[in-house]
Amino acid sequence: MPTLIFLPRVNWVQWRKTSIRKDDGAALGTRRSPQYQHAKRVILVIANIVMALFLVLLFSWWFLNHHFNGQVEAQYTNVAQRALKTTVPPAARQDLQTSHDRWQWAFTDHSRQVWQHFTTDWAKRQERAKLVTELYADKDHYQDGVTSARLNTIDQTLLQEKNSTVYQDQKNRLDTVQVWFQQTTDANAFIQKIYSDYTATKVVPTLQQVAQTKAYYSLIRNRTIADRWRQPVQNLAAAFDKNTSATNAAQSAAEQKALDELKNAPLTQGYTPAQVTISQGGETLAGNSGTNYDSILSNADITATSVLLVDQSAKTAQFLHRSSGHYSTAGDAITLDNLSLSGGQYSVSAMISGGAQGAVVTAPSASDFGQYYAQASAAPSTSPVADSANSNDTSDFNDASTVFWLRNNTDLQNSILLKGQTTIGFIAAGASTLGNMISTSSGYTTIANQITDSTVVYVY
Repeated sequence: MPTLIFLPRVNWVQWRKTSIRKDDGAALGTRRSPQYQHAKRVILVIANIVMALFLVLLFSWWFLNHHFNGQVEAQYTNVAQRALKTTVPPAARQDLQTSHDRWQWAFTDHSRQVWQHFTTDWAKRQERAKLVTELYADKDHYQDGVTSARLNTIDQTLLQEKNSTVYQDQKNRLDTVQVWFQQTTDANAFIQKIYSDYTATKVVPTLQQVAQTKAYYSLIRNRTIADRWRQPVQNLAAAFDKNTSATNAAQSAAEQKALDELKNAPLTQGYTPAQVTISQGGETLAGNSGTNYDSILSNADITATSVLLVDQSAKTAQFLHRSSGHYSTAGDAITLDNLSLSGGQYSVSAMISGGAQGAVVTAPSASDFGQYYAQASAAPSTSPVADSANSNDTSDFNDASTVFWLRNNTDLQNSILLKGQTTIGFIAAGASTLGNMISTSSGYTTIANQITDSTVVYVY
């Protein structure tokens, strides 16, 4: 039979009411506590303030870097190529420097890199400008110490400039110095040669030499070199003027004597016509030697401005200059030690100096007949010089076929090569035993100083 257990009687309704009243009272007391509500509001305000400050600082930091980068990049025409603007104002550079010095602690790595590129690019532009400026002594002269190697180095350095306008400006200034340097180098070499020959031989310079010397001197753009040659150029001009004065006095006396003889001669007596010089504009036109140069050269269909006229019978050579349709002498006649050059017209093919390794094409059928090559390697493949098998040792160029090698005749290694229609010839000092050439000793220097590539040589 089941056992029955009797529990105390509990008033469940009363217990629930009591429990509800206790729980609700505690909850309501917590929600309605003034201290709690105040603390909560303070915490929320502080959190909002901190968040706002953080956002402001973050935005300010971003704006600072963005603005600074923009200001720096505004100084470029092409940021990717790092091409600075043609002109970067000093005020802009100062403002950027001030901003950098003040805020660099807040810059990002990118901002620091942008600034580094700008300062480097600007400094290098200034360095290039300084390199060019240092070449100038003043607006019309270049400094001592300028060399071809230095100019070439600066030329390559200027290529680092990415702004085309700035590059062209610096390049133009460099090119000006390069032209001055080349002119001065050429002038220095020419005057050195003329003056050295004059001091060594005491041969009075010709009108052409004096005029060329003065023209070259005017091209000098270095004060030191100009000072070096000022007195020598004056000496050359003075020597020419003195010689011209003496020559004119002697010529005037001879002409007066001839006129007096004509005046006093009986009408039935024969006489020799006076050789009167006709001058125009300071140049002799006719009558200086009694030779009709205009007629001789006209018959040969020669109208060149500069002519070296070679007289086979007299064995002399005379430089002539054409002006106003007439030929006049330029300097004294040059006596030749030996002459066996065939008559006719020749052009100056080459001025040979130290031609031990050189060669001349002697075959009239060759396309480069009469051509001089300082090195066999310089000849085209179609030239007989390029044929290594053609290594004859003939010392007489008349017998050399099809190439004459100058190593076989030392007398011709410093000479002037002439080219005719089918023949060649040389003007040289010595080597008088060889035919078909002009051989001079002291006269060679005179000829070499005056002859040019455009001079026509006519043998009659």
